Amino acid sequence: MTSKSSPGLVAGIDIGGTNVRCALAPVDAPGQILARQSTRTPLDGGADPVLDVIIDLMKQCLREAGRDKADLASVGCAVPGITDAAQGVVIEVANLPGWKNIPLAALLKQRFGLPAFVANDVNAAALGEYARGAGEGCHSLVYLTVSTGVAAGIVVEGRLLRGAHHAAGELGYFVPEPVHIGKNWEPSGCLELTSAGIGLAHAWADLRGGSPTPDRAVEIFDAARDGDPDAQALIDRAANYISLAAIAISNIIDPERLVLGGSIAQHQPVITDRIREVVTTTLIFPPDIVHASLGGDAPLIGALTLAARNAS
Repeated sequence: MTSKSSPGLVAGIDIGGTNVRCALAPVDAPGQILARQSTRTPLDGGADPVLDVIIDLMKQCLREAGRDKADLASVGCAVPGITDAAQGVVIEVANLPGWKNIPLAALLKQRFGLPAFVANDVNAAALGEYARGAGEGCHSLVYLTVSTGVAAGIVVEGRLLRGAHHAAGELGYFVPEPVHIGKNWEPSGCLELTSAGIGLAHAWADLRGGSPTPDRAVEIFDAARDGDPDAQALIDRAANYISLAAIAISNIIDPERLVLGGSIAQHQPVITDRIREVVTTTLIFPPDIVHASLGGDAPLIGALTLAARNAS
């Protein structure tokens, strides 16, 4: 099945609120995916059913690659929510019921019998883009994702910046105007609830009725393009607020590159164009502003890269 000359492998896992994805790659080329499998994320029963799914998917990946478990050197895992990467503990995940203070690295090590490492999914995406994507070869980057939510991953000289409380880059809590100070922006912060997909959907539902489902954010962009003044006002505010957040984090970190990811930043030019205009005309040393190149694979490739960096 394998040979002594075959390179060792690393396993990458991306746990999401909808799907669990697993992949294998050579330890010396973690961006080169050899096999991948995915399935729906079990949402009942906490972490154990998800771990069962991961083991099954990894067995399928090994069969697909024609390799053996003995070839695996280490495991990396991207997971949403606040994560203590040093301890390997997932502190809390809003969209995974029962996920609170889960010692995920230890559980993965127990299941695989291998060193295991975890990272927040946005940090993993930032690492993936830095190592194998739009940030490859640069000194430092901020990976800014604008989708249902908004957050940033920060890599400086190859190292992820996580912060004292594992919350570096939680831009959802940025307050872009004094008028918003002192208001209750639970559970996800002012910027997220005014400017990301979830906030836009709620604002549009308040104006036009209906439920604030994720597709309502797309409806707003379509209406704005058709000249609807209410939609245009919401989009303008979101674009300005996200641009202010991009200025703030770029001014503090001074990254070489600002990588824009997420469905809104990737597919809504009005947001990207505004970020580029504001950042490049405001900062003394503006970063290069580029779109993410790995798409939805960024957290998975980040997890593989994390595993490869820590392979023994």
